[in-house]
Amino acid sequence: MDIVSSAPVTLWADFEASQGLLIPEAGSVYYSLYDATGAVLVLKGDLTPEAEATGVSISIDAIHNMLAPTRSFERRLLTLHWIAQGRSYSRRLGYRIVQMPLHSVVPDQVREYLALGEDELPNEAIDLFSAQIQLEELVGKEAFTSAITSGTMLELRAERALILTAASALFPSLRYRIAQSKSDGTAKFERLKDPAAFGELVAATAGELATNLIALLGPNAPTNVVTPFLLQLSTITTDPITGSAPVAAGV
Repeated sequence: MDIVSSAPVTLWADFEASQGLLIPEAGSVYYSLYDATGAVLVLKGDLTPEAEATGVSISIDAIHNMLAPTRSFERRLLTLHWIAQGRSYSRRLGYRIVQMPLHSVVPDQVREYLALGEDELPNEAIDLFSAQIQLEELVGKEAFTSAITSGTMLELRAERALILTAASALFPSLRYRIAQSKSDGTAKFERLKDPAAFGELVAATAGELATNLIALLGPNAPTNVVTPFLLQLSTITTDPITGSAPVAAGV
């Protein structure tokens, strides 16, 4: 979960243990918040869940989500503690603080490219921030920032590259994440049941991403552009069920 620097955040946590959801004892619920170095930001913040509740809302003030200008991101770790049925329990939640993005790409655009619905690919599964970091490493942070804010065709290419990079990170699990057939009650369609079709999607994404990277790199672009490693390693060489290699594996 990504939070923009200097913004408050509200988290939800279930009182969940191996035996299922629990109802905590009154006055037993509290949390602690730590920064990326393990330093304590909040120690034993008391929480008062509603009566008979099996979960609680936790509000973190903006002052605890400040990110230094020199950092691209920083992690926060929250530990939740409670007592139920005479036993102590705890669970951990984490989130990432990031700088305000300069682009306008949203998860819907990644879903649209992959032809998936939000039920199959929720927002939290799409890591646009990591995709941006990868592109900044490939192109150069200053060059990418200049392109993504240029107000020219180069900005459109940068945003398209961001969509393709975020999509490519999902390829290793994509064939097992989505429903291979869907029906709305009146119509039914199938997709990616043929391994060759998946290989074609990977190859098309790599080709389009390379084209956009060449444009972003400008006149000094090498002849053979290396696309992000996640895209190169994303094809599935062995089917985990049959044990055999699918058609077009290794694209």
